[in-house]
Amino acid sequence: MEIPHFGLVRQYSNLKDELLTATDLALRSGQLVGGEFTSNFEDWLRKRTGAKYAVTVHSGTQALEIIARYAKDDFAAAKGSHPPKIQIPNLTYPATLAAFLTAGWEVELVDTDKYGIGMLTPGVPRGYSHYGCSVGLYGKAPPSGQGMRIVDGAQHWLVADKEIGVGMAISFDPTKNLPSSGNGGAIVTDDKDLHAYALAYRNNGNFAGDYVDIASSNSKMSEQDCAQILVRTKYLDAWQARRADISKFWCDRFRDLAVRCLSDVPGPHAHQKFVLYLADRNALHTELITSGIDSKIHYRYTLGELPIATNRKIPAPDMMSVSMMLSRGVLSLPMYPELLDSEVEYISILVRKYLLH
Repeated sequence: MEIPHFGLVRQYSNLKDELLTATDLALRSGQLVGGEFTSNFEDWLRKRTGAKYAVTVHSGTQALEIIARYAKDDFAAAKGSHPPKIQIPNLTYPATLAAFLTAGWEVELVDTDKYGIGMLTPGVPRGYSHYGCSVGLYGKAPPSGQGMRIVDGAQHWLVADKEIGVGMAISFDPTKNLPSSGNGGAIVTDDKDLHAYALAYRNNGNFAGDYVDIASSNSKMSEQDCAQILVRTKYLDAWQARRADISKFWCDRFRDLAVRCLSDVPGPHAHQKFVLYLADRNALHTELITSGIDSKIHYRYTLGELPIATNRKIPAPDMMSVSMMLSRGVLSLPMYPELLDSEVEYISILVRKYLLH
């Protein structure tokens, strides 16, 4: 049995007629960016997250970079010209770190708990304009009530429950719970100044017909992508329920094994990924691949080990840290709502067979 890691082909097969109809409507309108579909999707996103404002941009990485640039400029206006500092979890996708470095921040990488959630310093450490960047790794919502922060919501935004900090970056990468057919991201915020900044930034500095003094870019989702993603929003709740059911089934099936399910944790979880932690990760990974199960490793290295961090001598947890331990033992199973019950069962059988042999 061959089971791919992502279910995009299956999803397209299920939604083909609706997606093609939406594409036709967008293309026939002649308004290929910044039109009705973009406006409607931003309105849906604002209501879904409970935020006052939503701005779509080219990618989740671009969204986080825009928030970081805004916050840096805001800090500089209040505190002076020296770069602000921010804490980032040591285990996450490199784009999170790159977004802040590109925006000119000084960064400290901090350790995570056993579920991969960053152990950010409570309160506002001296010298920090925001105490940290919250990342909901694999879909687990970070702790609430942590004060001023920037939120990387790429994996957990569906369960953020209005915990969006100064602003939350969202990704609609094709691998995410609500996928675009291409690139896509968004900023949601309650800050009207960040909203205005993001609108100007994505449009080469043009805000409401006038140019403002910010270093900006051209960063938009297309009408075609917004039209297609609006189709997918109709199925999102059912998809999320299916993800939760699959996760619960596997957690129950693996509870007696020498393995830990990182989604088997109290509190909200978006089930962006289903991740196991075990001592002999590489051997199980090989076994699953050999058996046709496209498992993947998220993430093989901590941020502190990457050249972008080591070359800049960014402070990071050491070799004995939890985040380092996780990077050596995490393994992601295929996780998407189009998985058949028989496939979910087959994966569980293979994992159990290997770990019990």
